[in-house]
Amino acid sequence: MDGLYAEAAVKVANSLKSVFLRILVIVAVILTFFFAAIINSKLLFVLGMIMAFFAVWLWPRFNMEWEYIFVDGQIDFDTISGGEKRKTRLRIDFDDVEVVAPVGSHALDAYKNCRILDYSSLRNDAKVYVVVGKVGEKGLCQIHFEPSEKMVEMMKQKSPRKVMSI
Repeated sequence: MDGLYAEAAVKVANSLKSVFLRILVIVAVILTFFFAAIINSKLLFVLGMIMAFFAVWLWPRFNMEWEYIFVDGQIDFDTISGGEKRKTRLRIDFDDVEVVAPVGSHALDAYKNCRILDYSSLRNDAKVYVVVGKVGEKGLCQIHFEPSEKMVEMMKQKSPRKVMSI
């Protein structure tokens, strides 16, 4: 059982909110330059330049991925923003896990009133699993994620009674 390791990464689908924010940023920059040209205002032009630099800085952060790493009974849920900035959002030990099952499984019926932490890609065709476990002071939570087949097998090797296939 030593050396169990698996990882998976999924790109988060663009939500309506992120598309709206992208459009809003572009329109704001264009309108600022437009009004700077009409009014012939250097202040608005400088503001437009600042907004353009802000847009260039902000744009990669709209591209987000989730990475899941399973190592010897511990699962890390990390976000990767813009392909370079990584941040661990959650780390859960399998000792604190009640059950792991696909979304819609009857094994999750007893936990339907738990708080939900969604670390999935938000795609309709994704095979989403749920980890039910204690998360710090939040108590019992459902954690939605998309593990690879290898990760599911590793979790079964670690705790066969906690991992459900159906």
